[in-house]
Amino acid sequence: MVCLKVTALKDRRLGTAVIAVICGPLLAMPCLTVPQANPGKSDGGYNKIALIIHVSDQRGNPVAPSSVKDIQVTEHGRKLQVVDDPKSAGPKQIALLLDSNFHQRNVLPLEQQAAVELLSEVEKEKAQALVMSYGAEIHSSGELTDDFRGLKNFTSSLRVETDKRNETVLLYDTMKRAIEKLGDGPGTKAVVTFAEGNDHGSSIGWKSLTRLAHRAHIACYVVLFADHTFYGREVRHYGYYLVELAPKTGGRLWEVGDNPRKAHEAAAQQLALTLDSQDLIEVLVPDVHANRFHSVKVTSPGYQVSAQTGYFDNGIH
Repeated sequence: MVCLKVTALKDRRLGTAVIAVICGPLLAMPCLTVPQANPGKSDGGYNKIALIIHVSDQRGNPVAPSSVKDIQVTEHGRKLQVVDDPKSAGPKQIALLLDSNFHQRNVLPLEQQAAVELLSEVEKEKAQALVMSYGAEIHSSGELTDDFRGLKNFTSSLRVETDKRNETVLLYDTMKRAIEKLGDGPGTKAVVTFAEGNDHGSSIGWKSLTRLAHRAHIACYVVLFADHTFYGREVRHYGYYLVELAPKTGGRLWEVGDNPRKAHEAAAQQLALTLDSQDLIEVLVPDVHANRFHSVKVTSPGYQVSAQTGYFDNGIH
């Protein structure tokens, strides 16, 4: 088994705050010191990668990273070496996406209300954010900004598309544009999507989006809105790929349908807490190039830990 090293970390709350809800087997060997690798560079047969994690106490409250001990990362039951402390990536940068296609005409006001509540929460943390809406077209508030009054006004001004015959829904293209706007620089970055879950006509697929999010360490959070009863067992009919994408990037997914109470709890409470607990850890992984996704598990005794569920061995940096 590989040796595991965990040390303490500065309180992430000293940083500022982007939104969305963050994510190869080793051969058996004696416990030896694993060569340290430069970030994203092959060194001694290993690559260093960052994983998005969320750590909370047993009641679900975020905890200071400095209190987290004995983090373990395993791949198919084999331990990977943790080479750095949990840490905040820096100020929060949030891209908030609203689904305004014709089929959302009855729940767009609920999306808008939840979005304004979320913006009010992240405003307290001196975050930067942007807002986008999509259907057959994409509309954006512009670049990242701390002008939350302007963002709320833009959100409230959004209107549902009226052409019910146009089935184009550019969900994935909008997520791609949001990821590009958040960029590769430092920051606790998230794409938050309020959506029914459909995509028709985008130029990119969900798997490519997952790779882009991994490269920039962006968690994708999803809140499913709809004015029908197709969710629950039928969520995979509409939001199937979002159900897959969110945990793979370290994000989470909530279903609210058209329920105002659930929308408030997801946006103003659970999402805000989840964003507050978004951190990074670095681990060494085998330097293989099978061009596939590797599942990992992250745990820490005494804490609730969720993390991106794996990494791609090709193109991660």
